[in-house]
Amino acid sequence: MMKTQHEPQSLSPQNTWPVLLTTMFASFMNPFMISAVNIGLPDIQEHFNCSATTLSWISNSFLLANAMVLLPLSKASDIWGRVRFFRIGLYIFTLSTLLAGLSTNIAMLITARVIQGAGAALMSVTAVAIVTQVFPPNKRGVALGLNIGGVYTGLSLGPFIGGLLTQSGGWRWLFFAAVPLGIVTILFSHFNLKAASQKLHKHPFDYRGGLVYALAIFMFIYGGGKIKTAAGISMLVAGITLMVAFFYSQSKKEFPILNVSLLKTNKRFTFSNLAALIHYASTFGVSFLLSLYLQYSKGLSPGEAGLILVIQPVIMAVTAPLTGRLSDKIDAGILASSGMALTLVSLLMMIFIKPDTSISYISISLAILGLGFGLFTSPNTNAIMSSVQKQHYGIASGINATMRVFGQTLSMMMATIFISIFLSKESISAQNIGLFVQSMNLYFVSFAVLCIPGIWFSIKRGN
Repeated sequence: MMKTQHEPQSLSPQNTWPVLLTTMFASFMNPFMISAVNIGLPDIQEHFNCSATTLSWISNSFLLANAMVLLPLSKASDIWGRVRFFRIGLYIFTLSTLLAGLSTNIAMLITARVIQGAGAALMSVTAVAIVTQVFPPNKRGVALGLNIGGVYTGLSLGPFIGGLLTQSGGWRWLFFAAVPLGIVTILFSHFNLKAASQKLHKHPFDYRGGLVYALAIFMFIYGGGKIKTAAGISMLVAGITLMVAFFYSQSKKEFPILNVSLLKTNKRFTFSNLAALIHYASTFGVSFLLSLYLQYSKGLSPGEAGLILVIQPVIMAVTAPLTGRLSDKIDAGILASSGMALTLVSLLMMIFIKPDTSISYISISLAILGLGFGLFTSPNTNAIMSSVQKQHYGIASGINATMRVFGQTLSMMMATIFISIFLSKESISAQNIGLFVQSMNLYFVSFAVLCIPGIWFSIKRGN
């Protein structure tokens, strides 16, 4: 028999702000690691002497694992406790980060990144749900904006600190430096999150559905990365088939992992998530591609490249809390749609990047992208989390995080495909930088086009 739902009411300020501080630390670590590793990729390529396609899997493996488990874990956290899952994620993330730094070959590094991606999924899917749970609706936009500000601060400091660490001690220090931060956040989680504990519905977890979902994501993404082969096409088709079967089966379940009816009946929730998917897909690969471009085409050091790439996330970190506050007063559709329109402008500018393009042109493009991101993300997240009831916070956060990570994974998958088309199994070098730039231009064209339906979804989401 199902037990009664007992979500805690919004907490007093002296309890809510320590909770927010803890989730901000966790929200900082994940993007910091992603952006720092992007800067260290040339050093990793040189150390392990791997191809450009293999190199891309250092980023792809993290995102793939993240996407595979996000949605099932969001449902599991609603059943067994968000704070508990948040802490488990912190432990997994911190230990796998240490393992990555100790890697002796490329296979070990990619394996560590897979485990790290799973830990990051546990943290990210529960952090937003915890913040939404403890803050009242009239303060939620501010809190979510600050939490997202933690994300963008991580993205801001990652290229800069990552560049300095790579120059001074090599790529291993990208991981070693993050371990103490993980330990501090673990301690915070044990002291600050007691007030955020909750009692939830006790009902069965759909293990079979979770397995089908994870397998569908794996086959779709991995098969997409191997699209030039017959096996890759077969896996891609199988992944799509499994995903259709997953959606159909979930609509028939009494206790589904994915609340299909929520997507069918809640237009604001569905359109906001589709807009998020498109926005992240259109933008995530930019820093990966430009990091390689700046170091191989412009001959910049990791530290110098980091200083250029930091422009985008710094603007994002400044604007996200402000737009989060505005989204408590102004409809999210207006703010978020304006943000995605600026993202489109930035991608259109990047289409014209050539090997001799000036640093100032690239910097302006990144600044516009940062402003677009800052205008879009906080209002869009507030719209998603405020469009559902309390008992759905966990799954709403999970779907939102899944859209983000699936979009990021699609972004990297397309970047990998375009690079493999132009460079095949070659390593990136100054000699073939022209081919790499062509693959980069194709990426920008593709996702500039994708932004157009994204803007439509953002505008049409309704109030």
